[in-house]
Parts: sequence; C-alpha cells; structure tokens
Amino acid sequence: MYGIKKNYKHKICEIQEMKKHNNFFTDKKSIKTIDRLRIIYFGIAVLFFFLTEIGRNIYRPFIYSNNIDDYGIADSIGNSGGIIVQIFFSLALLNSPSKKVFNVIGFIVIGYILYEILQPYLPRGVFDWKDIYGTLIGGVISLFVLLIVKKMVKNKVIYEFK
Repeated sequence: MYGIKKNYKHKICEIQEMKKHNNFFTDKKSIKTIDRLRIIYFGIAVLFFFLTEIGRNIYRPFIYSNNIDDYGIADSIGNSGGIIVQIFFSLALLNSPSKKVFNVIGFIVIGYILYEILQPYLPRGVFDWKDIYGTLIGGVISLFVLLIVKKMVKNKVIYEFK
C-alpha cells in the first residue's frame, strides 16, 4: 500500500512540475527543438506570404480594373492569405506540440475576427463581413494544410538546444 501512495505522490509532483514549464501554445522542450515540422511550417508561411502578396498586388487590381465579380475573393485576399501566414509562422516560432497546435490556430482565428469586429472603433477602421469570411476560410485552409503535412511528414528532431 505504501508503494502505491509513494508512486501516486511522485506522479502528482511530476504533473505539477510539467505544469510549471508548459503554457497554452507550447512547452519548454518543443520551443528548444528544431525539427522537420518546424522547418516545413516556416516554408509554408513564406510560400503563403508570397501568394498573398501576389493576390493583393496583381490579382486584386486586375479584378477591380476589369469589374469582374469573383464573389469577394479579391476583397478578402489579405485576410484569408494573411491568417495562413500568421498561423504557420506562429507554429514555426512556437513549435507547438500536436495537442497544442489547435490552440494556436483557434487563438489566431478568434483574434482576427475580434480585430475585425473592433474595426469601426479604431482610426480609419472599416468593418467588412468579407474579411470575417476570409478569416474563417483561411483558418480552414490552414487546418487542411496542417493535416496533410502531419499525414505526409514523419517528424524528426534535427537539433535540440540545451
């Protein structure tokens, strides 16, 4: 009986020690590790940054100048692409463990939506439903890309900082 109590107390101390070093988005070990997923997340962020800028600087002016109805894609390309960039850049910076990746995505999507809702109260801010739709679509695209990457890539630690 004493051995069970001792082991139980040891587990509680272990859990409390883990809680000291963990937070909502990452943990002490993950943030000090460079692995394949971290590098891929950074690459995805860079790729979507360039795609978003192409969309904002080439696609949007073309759509506007030719009066093409693209169902609001040109209007919300900054939000839909920008959120994908921010999600994957945050995942690359934090190197969130699998269970905490969804916390990061949810936090960023909710943050973008709250920011859009607060726009009318900010200087020169304009509320636009298309930006909220773009944010939600970008969040869903991020989830799909994340799930595809997790399915295709076997993660491997490249370097671990002490």
